[in-house]
Amino acid sequence: MLRSFGRNVFLAVLFISGLFAGEEVTSLSQYGITWEFEKPVSSGRYITGDFWVAGPVTLKNIKPASAAGRHGSVVNPPAGNKQGYDDRLNGFTPALQVTLPLELKPGQSLVSTLSVNKVGERTPDTVNGQYCRGPVQTAAVLTCVISAPPADAFRPAYVGAEKLNFTAGQLRREMLPKVKAAGKVPEAAGYERYLQRIWLDHWPDWSSREMHPMENMPDYGREITNVVSTVSLMLVVEDPEGKYEKLLLKFVQLGIDYYGVTQSNNKLWFANGGHDSGRKIPIIFAGVLLNHDGMKNVKAIFAEDDQTYYGEGYRGQKVLWKIDPSEARKHEHLRPEKWAGPPFVRDNDGWKSEGYRALNGPTWVAQALTARMLGVKDNWNHNPYFDYVDRWVLEAKTGMVDKKTMQPAGYNPFPSDFVKAMWETYREKADEIGAENLKKLKTLK
Repeated sequence: MLRSFGRNVFLAVLFISGLFAGEEVTSLSQYGITWEFEKPVSSGRYITGDFWVAGPVTLKNIKPASAAGRHGSVVNPPAGNKQGYDDRLNGFTPALQVTLPLELKPGQSLVSTLSVNKVGERTPDTVNGQYCRGPVQTAAVLTCVISAPPADAFRPAYVGAEKLNFTAGQLRREMLPKVKAAGKVPEAAGYERYLQRIWLDHWPDWSSREMHPMENMPDYGREITNVVSTVSLMLVVEDPEGKYEKLLLKFVQLGIDYYGVTQSNNKLWFANGGHDSGRKIPIIFAGVLLNHDGMKNVKAIFAEDDQTYYGEGYRGQKVLWKIDPSEARKHEHLRPEKWAGPPFVRDNDGWKSEGYRALNGPTWVAQALTARMLGVKDNWNHNPYFDYVDRWVLEAKTGMVDKKTMQPAGYNPFPSDFVKAMWETYREKADEIGAENLKKLKTLK
């Protein structure tokens, strides 16, 4: 009852503020980007804040104007190795950039970017976890629809041509385990800010971090994974006052966007060190709440699965980790004395792999626990990942190896006290909680 009350209050505030009311406008502005139309158009906002326009519509100006390979705008950007945002990024393809006037048609998403003058300079709105390696300051999306969407509609994915439509009214909140919080749950506001703007994340491998807008999202896979992993665990905790309702909506929107990426290119997020983890749990999470089989059973390459496998480790480990998908990068079956030289290249040998194992490990814990408690371990469809996370945590203070002494060296398996408390409280009963969660499906169908 209280959780429902909190959700209803949140939606009522949005209605009163006029976020959903269609109105005639000649321009729209968001995050320093302005779209100007040839004539008045009907416009409103999706439940998470991005604009829609009823079309077709003609844009006469986008400010700041695209010029000299900066401030690019792209319609239905494809996932892959081509982009039209900024010529300082890899794969710059001028043909992807829109030219004005532009007729934006129903079913199209226009992604517009704001470029920085000098790469590396932070802005006041730069999010935490940004190393500012790329030229994109921010990005916003304008979606063209044939008519006003429902007041509680999520925005369809900005990537590719497939535009699935969902509403908050479809969310099966009953599928959230709503366990009692262990430890102090993080404040929602900081994570809401992380998910406020679109995550421009449809590029493969290490150079993707240069595309990630400074004011929208962290740029490195470790920080991205830590955000989504922690948020997923926050959202399975009981929330009688609805404090995490806004965060829930934004997380589901991220899952919708990431699923859209996989429908454009399902081979994008392959493993390479610390890149490209964290993209799977938002999709499956959204799929559970929206009862979408494609999202619940998403078929794509994901870094966590690429990096975990069953094998025989030199210390008796049965589930192992590797830095990338190739056979040559396996290192845990060999003793550390053999971690340099053939068959490894010296600049990415077993020692470097071990360092990246330590880098990824803490960020994987929360999302693995979330998946178990949601009852979607089978949907994840890669058991080595879950067994590896168990191994990672159980090896606390004995799992890494010191290069000088060849002896185990300590590490912290958890990224935060909250994740630690939740793991220690719920790991043993997580699968039981998940099984009970699955029983709810029979009453919800």
